[in-house]
Amino acid sequence: MRYLNGDTKLLRFGWVVIDSTIRGKGYGTEMLRLGMKYAFEILSVDKITIGVFENNDRAHACYKKVGFHDAGLTEKEPVNVIEMEILKEEYQA
Repeated sequence: MRYLNGDTKLLRFGWVVIDSTIRGKGYGTEMLRLGMKYAFEILSVDKITIGVFENNDRAHACYKKVGFHDAGLTEKEPVNVIEMEILKEEYQA
């Protein structure tokens, strides 16, 4: 986790990496939920962003499952990055 551009109301999650031998067991989902709880309830941020490689369908689905939505696309080589975000109001709903 890191603040973006010194803005303490905007937090960026880094890449979430789960050992391939334990994927599909909910660890990534739980880790994201705990991170979101900490960010919104303790740090009092207004928005969290995260990026996911366009070809990483499993991670994209995981991020959507916990409430993130697509917010844009950053074109990069060799793989584009889908920018995702969740607002505090969405988290609380």
